[in-house]
Amino acid sequence: MGCKNNNAEVDSQAQARRDKIQGYRDKGKALVAAKQAHLDNLLKNRKPVVNPYAGMTNQMANLSVSTKAAEFQAEQTDRALANTLDAMVATGSGAGGATALAQAALQSKKGIAASLEQQEANNQKLAAQGAQALQQQVAEGEKFKFIKEEARSNADIDRAATKLDNTEQKIDNQLNALNTAYVNDSMS
Repeated sequence: MGCKNNNAEVDSQAQARRDKIQGYRDKGKALVAAKQAHLDNLLKNRKPVVNPYAGMTNQMANLSVSTKAAEFQAEQTDRALANTLDAMVATGSGAGGATALAQAALQSKKGIAASLEQQEANNQKLAAQGAQALQQQVAEGEKFKFIKEEARSNADIDRAATKLDNTEQKIDNQLNALNTAYVNDSMS
């Protein structure tokens, strides 16, 4: 009879050990789950990486041509030519002078038109350069955004993996120590 009671006591102790080990395993799983939930919450509530150049517009696209100076120059030329024509009429100059005066007026107007065309061409060049610079900045912004997102993801993955590995290692060490203590107790 003493043997049956002894076996029941040993079985009861073994079951108590198994229950205690299972309790530690359950606590370990709960700890890992809590750490994972905390990390998931941190990741979910992060502010997004933004492209600092998004929404930019080409400031060079809408450059205007300065017509005020050209209008003023044309007006001044017309006045000067009119004054010259009045002087020619007063002095009695011939038709040759009037023709020369008309040629001078034509040359002056061509110069004004060329100045306007030059401004337009320069504005188109600046608009193209602005568009190119804008596209380059937008591309740099996307590259910046990608690099930051990738670095965050990699850091989060590394941190989460390290925390989980450390927690699992602690749990394994505690369970091994507990098993070793039970084995040593049962041998003594």
